[in-house]
Amino acid sequence: MPTPPLSREAMLEAVSAWRDAGNNVARGAELVGMNYNTFKSRFERAKRAGLHLSGGAQAAMQDAGLNGVEAKGGWIHNYDNEGKKVGTTRWSAPDDARSDDLIERVKRTIAGIEAAPVIPAPAHVSDNLLTVYPLADAHIGMMAWGQETGEDYDTKIAADRVRSWVARAVDASPASGEAVILGVGDLTHADDQQNMTPRSKHILDVDTRHFKTLDATIAALAYSIEYAARRHSKVTVRILPGNHDQNTYLAVMFALCERYRDNPRVTVQKEPGEFWVHRWGQCLFAAHHGHGGKPERMVMWLADEHAADWGQTKHRIMWTGHLHHHKSADIGGMVWEQLRAITARDAYAAANAYTARAQLQAITFDKEHGEIMRVKVAG
Repeated sequence: MPTPPLSREAMLEAVSAWRDAGNNVARGAELVGMNYNTFKSRFERAKRAGLHLSGGAQAAMQDAGLNGVEAKGGWIHNYDNEGKKVGTTRWSAPDDARSDDLIERVKRTIAGIEAAPVIPAPAHVSDNLLTVYPLADAHIGMMAWGQETGEDYDTKIAADRVRSWVARAVDASPASGEAVILGVGDLTHADDQQNMTPRSKHILDVDTRHFKTLDATIAALAYSIEYAARRHSKVTVRILPGNHDQNTYLAVMFALCERYRDNPRVTVQKEPGEFWVHRWGQCLFAAHHGHGGKPERMVMWLADEHAADWGQTKHRIMWTGHLHHHKSADIGGMVWEQLRAITARDAYAAANAYTARAQLQAITFDKEHGEIMRVKVAG
């Protein structure tokens, strides 16, 4: 059935609300009290008609035989009253990149997520212990061909690996009173359907649609959280951005926060920023994906920004990922550790002779004495 005609007045009303909302479709819909999808449809039709452009740009669009979507910008020739050309004007269509803001899309998507079922608390735990499960560089959604890279890898393999390795690590760790599921960045290989790194625009080998990757990632994290909750009285979840998932991490974080909104034993930290800093007894923990600066600079930043916590703790450790191989050093009173990645190698890593091995760790700390044991899972 053809789409019914929409009056020019209705389309102009949508454009006006969009402008008043700072070029944002979701907020424009709120301003006029209209359903989001209805408003978006009206605005898109107004765009195709070029009604979001200025009068001069609309005239240029019509002269060139373009519609409003095709007309992204151009030059307008300016003439005086005698018809003599006196210059040119460059124009660009208004940027509506924020029209469907990522966070607002996430909110709409997860609004109907059901809360997780009640998870029985463990009968016995050691309240003076805390176990950190750092998940570094899982790159869910990556595609690797074993004949080229030495090991097959895809969305299913990656999600299954996260589930399996976390479960094995939980089973082998002590029943500490607290646990931290810590995403250290690059949980997903791509950030959107463009299949490129957001900043460098490197082409990525991906396995499937980003929607499916996001769904698999959230499900794998939920399984891991609920498995850990069977062994630990309190589970804190923190998801950090990486250079591959600088926007997608928000969707994971918001979805998990919504899922555990009614579970008092699971806390999903819905906080902005690329650093995680947490003081626990005589221990100071920190984490960052590792793509934003050298570890020495990050340690100095931590000592300055968290001087009180630094001065009142004896055991300090910072985790980073990003480079996929293990490295550690004592830096000015803090242990810095670069974690091995969970992911297999991709074609780029194989072609450049990178040989890092995949691994996941669980690190247990005593509130007074610091790190007391580690569990390492691989294979």
